[in-house]
Amino acid sequence: MGDKEQIKLLKKDPPKGFDILTAEYGGLLYTLVRGRLPAAHFGSAQIEDIVADTLSDFYLHLDAYHPERCSIKSYLCVIARNKAADVSRKTKITQLPLEEAQDTIDIADDAEESDLRAQLIREIRNLGEPDSVIIIRKYYLGQPSKEIAAALDMTPANVDVRTHRAIEKLRKHFGGKP
Repeated sequence: MGDKEQIKLLKKDPPKGFDILTAEYGGLLYTLVRGRLPAAHFGSAQIEDIVADTLSDFYLHLDAYHPERCSIKSYLCVIARNKAADVSRKTKITQLPLEEAQDTIDIADDAEESDLRAQLIREIRNLGEPDSVIIIRKYYLGQPSKEIAAALDMTPANVDVRTHRAIEKLRKHFGGKP
């Protein structure tokens, strides 16, 4: 079913349209939200709530969606990403357990890639705090420098400088160009 047909169905028969919307995009949204929120802090029920809120917001603000600008899939993903970021921000996670990042990496199918990622996690751990926390927040959770700075009682400029220096250390360790 195309996006325009989906919108027509949502307007004509909301329960049926909502069921189809949920069946088609629910799994994708769940995966997206789960990937943005650390499992150590957020359970399945909380993730399902965010997905339900995403779908509800889409339906409640259906007039704000313009099919010629983007697909329903893209639009829903943006809503879900923003909701996940809001939830993460509101809970003010000060430190992501590096063990969780390690567990996430271990599911990689390619053994060589898994070893490289495990080595990267070890090196991030070796950076010490607050650098390791900054790198995980910035690149694993996708948080902006301003948000990290507020959580760690630093300035955004300080976060950026520490990020740059930490990346340079990691790059040097792995033999990359400085």
